[in-house]
Amino acid sequence: MRSGSGSQTSSFNGKPAAVLAIYQLPGSNAVNAAKGVRELMGQLKQRFPSGLDYSISLDTTLAVTAGMEEIYKTLAEAMLLVILVVFVFLQGWRATLIPLCAVPVSLIGTFAVFPLLGFSVNTLSLLGLVLAIGLVVDDAIVVVEAVEHHIEQGLSPKDAALKAMEEVSGPVIAIALILAAVFIPTAFIPGITGRLYQQFAVTIAVSVIFSAFNALTLSPALSALLLRPKKESGRGPLAFFFNGFNKVFGSATNGYIRVCQLLMRRGFLCILFLILVLLATGWLGGKIPGGFVPTEDQGYLYANLSLPETASLQRTTAASRQVEDILRKTPGVQGVTTIAGFSLLSGVSTTYNGFFFVTLKPWKKRTSTEQHLRAILRR
Repeated sequence: MRSGSGSQTSSFNGKPAAVLAIYQLPGSNAVNAAKGVRELMGQLKQRFPSGLDYSISLDTTLAVTAGMEEIYKTLAEAMLLVILVVFVFLQGWRATLIPLCAVPVSLIGTFAVFPLLGFSVNTLSLLGLVLAIGLVVDDAIVVVEAVEHHIEQGLSPKDAALKAMEEVSGPVIAIALILAAVFIPTAFIPGITGRLYQQFAVTIAVSVIFSAFNALTLSPALSALLLRPKKESGRGPLAFFFNGFNKVFGSATNGYIRVCQLLMRRGFLCILFLILVLLATGWLGGKIPGGFVPTEDQGYLYANLSLPETASLQRTTAASRQVEDILRKTPGVQGVTTIAGFSLLSGVSTTYNGFFFVTLKPWKKRTSTEQHLRAILRR
């Protein structure tokens, strides 16, 4: 606890205050710890003397919870996008249902493996699941298309499923092994960098393996049960849309084939294109922040005040009030907690240092450019 004393004074938004800092234990859940602090302070408030109140001026877990909410939203959007794309290409609700069944099975199976790997549901693992949604449906789509192809040739759904699995089992296994070979090696990167990559990459690898298992078992079984020969008369009210889509897609496919044939006959163009891609990759890589943890809007920032070493606490307090007024008038700032006589940079109490915990307004309220983090830092 840091509060006003002979060598320190503290305030919140210009009002005198005692500052209580709470730090989580290593390995603990930050969100649960913050929730426990809020509940405890709510209980203690009932025994506060008259006129005394508390305010949580800085909560560093808000960025975590906001990020989780955005990822949940992205998961839902990715799922809806997958449903739309699969339905447009497969052009039937029966065929669409089969790949969609593979998504929750693969994701739930991945969650079940988390405790064995020592992982938790966090921003890294959830981001991996967002990308995995687009990957886990691929194997099921391959199976469905192969089964439909044999059904169109006159086989029954069951026989078509058996025939299709004789053809696509090898490619499905090969796809899973190749994707796993891409992601699994990152799990052996040492240090904290490897730990960050590990949860992201292994999440995708595990979901892909479950997807391949589903494609070899669940998808052909569902295909044999659900798929039926398509009617020659059309595909219902969406027949006009599907016919137009197939015509445009067929033209694009033929154009792509012609381009590939041209490039196969002119190897120089392929090498030139590859060089251009490598140059563009290097240029884009130079534009990406190179720091280990790029600057992100976490909803708060710190500021440090340093006066000459001979400055008194009274002089530091007066200067801190001026800085606090400037900070509070800055667009996008919600509150400022000031500690005169202390610096978090050095971790010691000195009469010539001041430190400011600046809480920004919620992200939804900071929509204008001047209220973004970089603009606030520049101002």
